[in-house]
Amino acid sequence: FSGSAAFSFGEATDSSIEILYSSSSDIAGFQFTLTDDPDLVTLTGASGGSAEAAGFEVSTSDLGIVIGFSFTGNTIPSGEGVLTVLEFNANSSGSTDVCITETIVSDAGGSALLSSGDCSNLDILDVALGDINADANINIQDVVILINFILGSAVPEGNQLYAADLNSDGTLNVQDVVILIGIILNR
Repeated sequence: FSGSAAFSFGEATDSSIEILYSSSSDIAGFQFTLTDDPDLVTLTGASGGSAEAAGFEVSTSDLGIVIGFSFTGNTIPSGEGVLTVLEFNANSSGSTDVCITETIVSDAGGSALLSSGDCSNLDILDVALGDINADANINIQDVVILINFILGSAVPEGNQLYAADLNSDGTLNVQDVVILIGIILNR
């Protein structure tokens, strides 16, 4: 082996999850399979991260296979960071164990790096951001509920905090209100 590379999970949303990397060598290509048990997610694409910055083509399949390489021979520099961000559709809600398996990583000469993946638990919520009262409509009622949460006259229950925190910063404030109004006005 010409070095080592490890993949792990970073930030996750209701439709994407960061794949992080740590590599002792430059990466010229990578392949892995994302598994989830129970099967709640279907990959729909990948973008961003060091792979996009290096000009890599990153492809995904609904079988969970992810492959990335450069048609021009570019490499991802050794070190660590966000490799790519996988986008997915949720088939259902619930908790699933996601794993990065069958890892294959290549250096610029085509030699294998000793590679490994990671497992994590992912909560898939069947909740639309902004639909705070879960009535399948995003409207002024949701704004009123959000303002009551911000002012402390009501406390979010269940998935309401997730639905109300539109910028996913862990705090309910006027930024979330502005985003919610933008959703309602289709901006």
